Amino acid sequence: MLMRILAALGRAFAWLFGLPGRLLGGLFGGSLTPPPAGDSPLVADLKEELAARQGEDVDHAKDARLVLLWCADSIVADRPVPVPSSLPRVVKEWLKGLSRDECELVISWEKTAISAHIRKLYALPGVRPVQPLPAAKWAPAPATVAPAPDFVLAPTPRPGA
Repeated sequence: MLMRILAALGRAFAWLFGLPGRLLGGLFGGSLTPPPAGDSPLVADLKEELAARQGEDVDHAKDARLVLLWCADSIVADRPVPVPSSLPRVVKEWLKGLSRDECELVISWEKTAISAHIRKLYALPGVRPVQPLPAAKWAPAPATVAPAPDFVLAPTPRPGA
């Protein structure tokens, strides 16, 4: 009999101590219990997208070509240009952080080497590995250097001289 009384008192105290939390949750339009995992529409959409991509073959040559073109376009524009949206997320986050020098190194390699670097099979010397990098700010390109002042053109022979 004493056990029943103590159990009833315990339930009453638990209800009493939980009351402020329930009241606050009701004030803000919900409860303090989190929603069950996997119920979010975003999670369901992501699961569907991943299931649809299971059978797809990843075109590493296309990704390498896009990286090569992005580096070349950025060098020509003298600033990082917008990243192609078809690249994987980690590659997009990596490209935004490449410096001009790294872009020059990337375009000096063949697509197969760039593809291997993206897939982390081996690294391109002087280029940071594929990982999220902070966006790079490029300094202005170095000005072109004029020829040395003592540079003299060789005289061209005149006909009949």
